[in-house]
Amino acid sequence: MTETPVAPGSIRLHDKVTPTLTAGIYRFRSKLDVTGTGTAGGSPPEHLTHVQVSAPRLALDASEVTGHHPPRDAVGAFGDRLPHVVLGRRTLPWERRFTDGTPWLALLVVRADEASLVTGPLRTTIGETAFTRLNGIEPVDANRAVVGLRAKDLATFRALLPSRDDVRLLTHVRQVNVADTALAGSDDDGWFAVVTANRLPLGGTTPTKYTACLVSLEGREDAWASNLTSPPTLIVLASWPFVTSSAGGTFEHVAAHLDLGAFGAPPAGQPPLVDADGALALAGTRRDGSPTTVGYRSPLLGAAPDPLPAGPDDVTGDAAFELGRLLAAADGRFIREVVAWHRAADDAARTDSAATLRADSAQAYAAAGPAPRRAAAAASADEADRLAVAGADLRAAATSADPLAGLGATFAQRLLSRTTRADLWQAHPGGDSVIPRQLRPEGEDS
Repeated sequence: MTETPVAPGSIRLHDKVTPTLTAGIYRFRSKLDVTGTGTAGGSPPEHLTHVQVSAPRLALDASEVTGHHPPRDAVGAFGDRLPHVVLGRRTLPWERRFTDGTPWLALLVVRADEASLVTGPLRTTIGETAFTRLNGIEPVDANRAVVGLRAKDLATFRALLPSRDDVRLLTHVRQVNVADTALAGSDDDGWFAVVTANRLPLGGTTPTKYTACLVSLEGREDAWASNLTSPPTLIVLASWPFVTSSAGGTFEHVAAHLDLGAFGAPPAGQPPLVDADGALALAGTRRDGSPTTVGYRSPLLGAAPDPLPAGPDDVTGDAAFELGRLLAAADGRFIREVVAWHRAADDAARTDSAATLRADSAQAYAAAGPAPRRAAAAASADEADRLAVAGADLRAAATSADPLAGLGATFAQRLLSRTTRADLWQAHPGGDSVIPRQLRPEGEDS
């Protein structure tokens, strides 16, 4: 079935995308049954093959995470939006799952005083019972170093962990068109799995530190058991810290709280680091290799242009241009559009140039005098060779007198013959008389 593409700016939601085979080791058995006339021979032996379906288990590679909110180490008012993590592989939350289809991933948001991250060998970090259950699902190295999330008490753990039904609802798949996004050129299909937390990171009167933890629930049916006596330690696949405050997180707040004295005061007796216009002196190199000093201003610091600058060269604009050029070069869609625009502009320019050459050639042909024109008009088919020789003589005479007139005469002669077509990616045929080229052997026609 053909899949309907998603329009730019649109999104298509799916509750889940489950792979046919979950992660694990499988044994495939095949045999061959032969039927036909004649004497039946012996049956061929069965063929056994073991196949392992791999998937992340104890840690998640950074390339698997396309994005997350809030950003790492960010400070702002994040209490009105649920934290979430976006995974580049649509099937990842269901590549390991419970028997009822519940995904094996959950995103927990914890305050600094609610839980802690611990690092150690797998067996000692999660406990012997949990390790035995995990190793029974698929063999795993007991000494593999992992990161675990350990709540301070059982009540806190129960408050942090979503219910089993909520785990299923907090994970979904999004299908988007990435053509007009920052992911253009880096993602091939526009499918993403999203795991959302069940808690808003509310802030207080003072900034509050949080840590978002993507945890594994594989083999942890006991996490929802009612007879727990201590909080279980969950394996953390990925995590990032952030700080929630009552204000911040917006461009207005950042701009209003810029540190204008970031360089501090200069030592006593030393000149300031920036001049009166706010430019910082930097060492540079001229094109000839000699050293020089240039000035650089930050993007948010305005300055009136000096028509006759007396100080060092200002490279602020050059730095901004280079930054924009590199950002444009990293955008695949933008590069394709620029190349298409250049080709269209080049075609239009070549068309205009051809029209101008025709007009100039017509004038040069007219300036050659009425005799050649009358001869060309009265020429018959049997005089074509004679006129070709005369045209060559005309071009030679015009070239010796005026190279531009020779160029016009050459182009006019070819235009009248209608036998030569221009190649847009090479020199125009009318200009071949002034283009250096390899000399032809004597006796060969030009």
